[in-house]
Amino acid sequence: MMKPGRTLQFIAFLLIYFIVPFCACLFTLLFANYTASAFLPDQFLALFEATQIKSDLTLAIFTWAPFPIITLILFFYSLPIAKFLFSTKGCNFISEERARHRIVHSPLTISILGFIGWEISNFLSVCRIDALFPEAPHQSIVTVSILFGFWGLFAFAFSYATTTYLNKLLIIPCVFPEGGLGKYAHGKQFSIVTKQFIFWAASTLFPIVLLIFGILLRTGQNIFNLHELVHNDVLFEVIAIMLVFSFAFAMSFASSLQHPLNQIEKATELIKEQKFDTRVKIFSSDELGLLGDAVNEMAEGLAERERIKDTFGRIVDPRVRDYLLSNEHSLGGKVVEASILFSDLRDFTTLSEKRKPEEVLYILNRYFQEMSNAIEIHGGFINKFIGDAILAVFGTPMPMADHAERAFATALQMQKNLDSLNVQFLKEGLTELKMGIGIHTGSLLVGNIGSANRMEFTVIGDTVNTASRVEGLCKGLKKNLLLTENTSILLPENIRSKLQSEGEYELKGRETKERIYSYSDAE
Repeated sequence: MMKPGRTLQFIAFLLIYFIVPFCACLFTLLFANYTASAFLPDQFLALFEATQIKSDLTLAIFTWAPFPIITLILFFYSLPIAKFLFSTKGCNFISEERARHRIVHSPLTISILGFIGWEISNFLSVCRIDALFPEAPHQSIVTVSILFGFWGLFAFAFSYATTTYLNKLLIIPCVFPEGGLGKYAHGKQFSIVTKQFIFWAASTLFPIVLLIFGILLRTGQNIFNLHELVHNDVLFEVIAIMLVFSFAFAMSFASSLQHPLNQIEKATELIKEQKFDTRVKIFSSDELGLLGDAVNEMAEGLAERERIKDTFGRIVDPRVRDYLLSNEHSLGGKVVEASILFSDLRDFTTLSEKRKPEEVLYILNRYFQEMSNAIEIHGGFINKFIGDAILAVFGTPMPMADHAERAFATALQMQKNLDSLNVQFLKEGLTELKMGIGIHTGSLLVGNIGSANRMEFTVIGDTVNTASRVEGLCKGLKKNLLLTENTSILLPENIRSKLQSEGEYELKGRETKERIYSYSDAE
């Protein structure tokens, strides 16, 4: 037994793919036959009685055969959709994508197939009638062909409008609950102008054609003399003028919708490509104008957001920025295993005392740039600058198994970059810089600290303090790089073999001692 929602979908499925297309053609055919006497002369009506007069099986087949054939085509066309909507076993990705594509295009496909079936039936039937009644005047054949050709257009418009409405109301909301039809509908649907033309032809042109046939019947005029009647009869002139004006009005109205919508579509595509300087110019005070203004405001908002995001990425590491933007902004954090690198310039206070603030800032910025490059290359992130010191973290918020090795490689790269920078400073007459680096590995807390309305993403814990204290030993031991045993045991053997033990030290603020190592190639 189907669920209530599935039952409604099943009814909608039958309506869209079978009942509406069949009824559109059947009712149109019945109505056309019923009203034929009002639009055709008596001698033309014999054509409609051909099946009764001749009992011709070929004519019956030509008249009705295209419709079961089209129904059979629609049956196979709708199978993937039925399987996708009603199968309890589900579909694979390819079948699901095919079903989604067909659901979006169903109204157009169904209506075109129905129209083709109708026109084929019309053509074959008229040809067969012409063979059965060779004495029938050509005017009769032409009139019947035109009349039933227009009835086919009416059936197409009715089928397209009805199936589109039912599809949007009952099927698409279930298959695309969050939208996303553009992926399947792009470039393969009727434009607004085309739809307007179809509905104009069905709702305006066709009734006027019927009116013309009715007038011709009542006045005994010949359809082949219609061009003369337009010149000589005011009524026909009015009809022709109204047709021209109604067509112009319909097309101009459709164009006034389609042109700004095309602008908006192109603008949104450019905005998707992050071209946020895109703007649409719609000179209208209706809903389209409001929509255009909304698109422009959206582009401005996205541009401002991108600017803020870029600025934020300059203040904190871009990876930390993305981490913060993708998570809830709440106080607290989590304990992780990571490596801390702490670096500090030696005797920088004395250097600052002898120079202007602008010059000190210039030296610091160039120094920080080189150190930042070394840290980022190896996947670390700078948690903060503390005066002339740098606190860098490896292993969080982006996990990495080799965080100790990366921190160690970063320290070597920082020293190499500083040597190159000192060469440039000496050429410029500036002071040579010296730096100490301490590395420690252990557990630390990473997260947001502060208050509900002002918080900071940072790392805290004994591991951070230990790295800072280890760096403080560099000057006394006259070493550029020191690391703890916790870090050393995580390094590859080829690096550990070059480490030199500096002994155990009781670091400030700690009761336990840390075994400290230096690296011979770092001097």
